[in-house]
Amino acid sequence: MTALPTAGPTELPGDPWRSLLKREESYAIHALLNIAQNPGTNAATIAEQLQLPYPFLAKVLRRLAEMNFIASTKGRGGGVTLRVDPARISLLDVIEAVSGPVILDPCQTKPRCATQQRTGKCNLKRAWLSASLGIREILGNITLGQLCDDGPAGEAASA
Repeated sequence: MTALPTAGPTELPGDPWRSLLKREESYAIHALLNIAQNPGTNAATIAEQLQLPYPFLAKVLRRLAEMNFIASTKGRGGGVTLRVDPARISLLDVIEAVSGPVILDPCQTKPRCATQQRTGKCNLKRAWLSASLGIREILGNITLGQLCDDGPAGEAASA
């Protein structure tokens, strides 16, 4: 396995990484974990704790509420709570609720991609399909419950 590169003194400033997740997907996962561990918290507190822009997080929380992952109560004493059991919701479930089905390249969804139409075969399509299935399996097997802290000591839940 290739080691992840680290930023060195000669590299350009800024983040050298490109995430496969959209910001909405990442924020949704982080927010759900925060809510699971701090039931009844409010959106402003979540944004502050996760160092996320409040307006964008509020949009993500609205989407999670529409998908029945969370319930939000307004007013004094209000807050956000989970409507789902963290042990029953996978990272794949969250990502797909926010953005739709996970695949690496849309060509794999076509009966005959452009390369197949041009040459009669496409070896890349099989590679995309295999990678997509692997990613879906991995993300589908990781639940929010596995990622929640056990308690005040901050020990990660064993899976």
